[in-house]
Amino acid sequence: MSDSAAFHEIDEAVRKDEMKEWWSRYGTWVVAGAVAVVVAVTGFVGWRQYDQAQRAAASAAYSAALAQIATDPAAARAELEKQGANALQPYRSLAAMAAAQLLPTLEEQVAALSAVAPKLSASELSDLAMVIAAFKSIDTPKAEEMVAKLEPLAGADRPFRLSVRELQAMLAARKGDTKRAKELWNEIAKDPAVPQGTSQRVSAMLNLHGGAEAK
Repeated sequence: MSDSAAFHEIDEAVRKDEMKEWWSRYGTWVVAGAVAVVVAVTGFVGWRQYDQAQRAAASAAYSAALAQIATDPAAARAELEKQGANALQPYRSLAAMAAAQLLPTLEEQVAALSAVAPKLSASELSDLAMVIAAFKSIDTPKAEEMVAKLEPLAGADRPFRLSVRELQAMLAARKGDTKRAKELWNEIAKDPAVPQGTSQRVSAMLNLHGGAEAK
């Protein structure tokens, strides 16, 4: 055997001895770490499947309650109130808003929507609850108070700004301030983000009150 071959065998033996020593010292930790990774991945997948199943059940329950409104509003309201207290989000917030709109009188609906708005899961839903409450109150003595509360929601970055402007225009028209109402309707009409339904309503009101300004 040549000297180089002998040195190679000695080097291999030394490496094997070092590997045995390393494994005897750290092998248990390596196995434990691998097991922990497998358990974590399995747990995450299981949790995700459970979460998806829970959300699917919440969605189905919410849809069923909405469908029941046409045939049994009282039962639908009771179910929605229950979901509004216990369901997963966003169905808890959606159910609370729907239940509020099933109360017997407009005054009760407006009060319930105003009360539930700060408790909703997202700022967009809070804004929507307040806008719905204002629309429901537009023909009541509380109209001016409700619409005034919406001014912070009329900013350029708020999702229901055009609805707020429409409410302000409706209130101005009811107070006899046609000039201000037309200014607001024209502002809405010129907005590139105006939804089709809102655009049609605004056009109808402008036609009724003397036409739109040139764009």
